[in-house]
Amino acid sequence: MRKTGNSANALTRAVRRDELARIAPGSYMSRQHWDALNEIQRTTQRARAASERWKSAPVFSHWTAAAIHGIPLIGAWPTRLHVIVDRASTVRSRGEIVRHAIGVDADDVVLIDGMLVTSVARTVLDLAVDSTFMSAVTAADFALCHKRETRIEKATLAEVWENRLPFRGHVRARRVLEFATHLAESPLESGSRVNIHLLGFPAPELQVEWRDYRGLIGYSDFFWRELNRVGEADGRAKYFDDELTRGRSLTQILFDEKIREDRIRALGPGFSRWDWDIGMNPRRLKPFLLAAGLTIVTRR
Repeated sequence: MRKTGNSANALTRAVRRDELARIAPGSYMSRQHWDALNEIQRTTQRARAASERWKSAPVFSHWTAAAIHGIPLIGAWPTRLHVIVDRASTVRSRGEIVRHAIGVDADDVVLIDGMLVTSVARTVLDLAVDSTFMSAVTAADFALCHKRETRIEKATLAEVWENRLPFRGHVRARRVLEFATHLAESPLESGSRVNIHLLGFPAPELQVEWRDYRGLIGYSDFFWRELNRVGEADGRAKYFDDELTRGRSLTQILFDEKIREDRIRALGPGFSRWDWDIGMNPRRLKPFLLAAGLTIVTRR
């Protein structure tokens, strides 16, 4: 990260030549490095630049805190940074900063890489109030996910919610916390589950174990037991994320997935797969699930 130690004219010329990217007032980064970052990483870099520039350390919150914690969200990431200030503060949001005059207890603030950030639980709660239902559920599911070593318990979210009462949006936040689960393992699973719910389809069982004479086959993302149908939400990560592919080639991954599906199908259930474009689009997911045999049981 380069800062304004060089002349303003030299920096301006470098930006115009697309050699540098201006990430915050007075802070720059090589364009090549900046373009290689994802939205979470870019937001974190902006926050770090702001934290180093301000005289008093800000407490980052909401979407900015989510980025610093590495919490995935659904939808576009805000380009403005979000911070929490005292309830009595009269300083308004301006420029690159959105200020939330809602206050925060010291127990709900953590230090990450030199930056003050709302805790995971408090971050999820703030997003449950101010973000979309889908994005907030995605954040909550990630925080609770049973596969994460640093997961938090649902009771922790409930405690933070209760300790903050009364507050604006507490009913909305509680709805998110009640819907969240530790069994969703990806943003696509979380988003699909939200759309399934909002469309009025019956709630599926999550992470159902499947076994045959050879032993454990695996766990299905969704299962509608009354219909005897498995649902799989397949995002790009399953095939391209190094952490999930574990060194396997794309050909091997596709072959392994086919064998897994064949073994589950051999046990009798129907099988439906969808990708991000279907799972995240209610207009496409609805006819897809109807064609799979599901019926709408609740009008919302």
